[in-house]
Amino acid sequence: MNLNLFIAKKIRGRGLSSTGNIIACVSVAISIGVIIAAVAISGGFRKEIGKRAAGFTGEILMTAPGADYMTDVYPLRADLSYLSAIRSLPEVKSVSEAAYRPGMIKSGKDVYGLMFKGVDSAYSMEFFADYLTEGVLPDFSGPRMSGQVLISNRLASLLGLEVGDRMTVYFVGDQVRARRLEISGLYDVQLEDIDERMALVDIRQIRRLNGWLGHESSCLEIALEGGGGKVSDKRRDAVYNEIGEIIMTQDKPSDDAVVLRKISEIYPGLFDWLALLDLNVLVVMALMMAVAGFNMISGLLIILFERISMIGLLKSLGMRTSSICKIFIYRGGAIVLKGMLWGNVVSIVLLSVQKWLKPLTLNPVNYFVNFVPVDLNLLHIMAVDVAAFALMLLIMTVPSLFISRVSPDKTLKVN
Repeated sequence: MNLNLFIAKKIRGRGLSSTGNIIACVSVAISIGVIIAAVAISGGFRKEIGKRAAGFTGEILMTAPGADYMTDVYPLRADLSYLSAIRSLPEVKSVSEAAYRPGMIKSGKDVYGLMFKGVDSAYSMEFFADYLTEGVLPDFSGPRMSGQVLISNRLASLLGLEVGDRMTVYFVGDQVRARRLEISGLYDVQLEDIDERMALVDIRQIRRLNGWLGHESSCLEIALEGGGGKVSDKRRDAVYNEIGEIIMTQDKPSDDAVVLRKISEIYPGLFDWLALLDLNVLVVMALMMAVAGFNMISGLLIILFERISMIGLLKSLGMRTSSICKIFIYRGGAIVLKGMLWGNVVSIVLLSVQKWLKPLTLNPVNYFVNFVPVDLNLLHIMAVDVAAFALMLLIMTVPSLFISRVSPDKTLKVN
């Protein structure tokens, strides 16, 4: 039997020691719970916002050199010889064509600028189906050019339009062209800057307005398996490099020159905000661990002062200081484990309630979502627990150093 562990189990707090143990245990529980919540909420924001941003443009974009992905001047031919190789990558979900054209809508005395995104029948509407609030998705599969359009709830409110209404859009170029489009449905992604300025139409409409041929587009959108929120930065970078390697090795003289862009370059504001959120999580983790560590040191010191005569007796019997230190570290470790258990249980229950029922809401204007998002990742929770336990054990070595200064003759004499 491990003698140190046996003695640690026999140590029971009494009086002030018992109160100190309770305070330390509660402090650890609260700290671990707050850290797990911070990590889960931060991951939830990254997952939810990444998913919504990727739904508009895909994870990786291919554009003409020097051109914006929303260009209506420099088209990219979509008959690239290496597209089949890109589509065959296991991480690639789809490669879709998209064409853009800015337009204006007049409502009363106000004029609203709008970006029209043209897609074809092969374009996946799964993302917009998830955020559809009224009406139906537009159908671009017919042999004739569709006059349907999908706009956001926010834009419809600004213009005073409803599903089934027809709106007149003006496209300015060498000459002003007008198009009458019927609103088939409304979506609400809650990314305000994009929602107010993005409408989905038939790509044949945009190509005709831009004077492009049937295989020309503003960009090619590459969507990855798992969606924007589940695709880690490292995985996205790996696929980005893989696609770049395919272009370098399989490009033919007849292919258009292309430039690859990642979603973080398309929406730098969103991803800078997420990076700032991650920094805040690190600050919270540091503060919580400092609070828990301080209380654990206080609790162990109380136990040590109450057991000073026992320490002197063990030393007089020949037990080494390191072995005595292990006794109190074992005792402190038991307190930490108990606090961590309660912290995990309470935080996971509360986070699960938020994940499924969403009782806590947010203002989407400031936070890009209308609820507190939660990503309960078992690996992240385990990593937090292991790191926290290891750090707490390290912190507990500080008060244990007090044991080396205890003199057996003095403690036994006083007793």
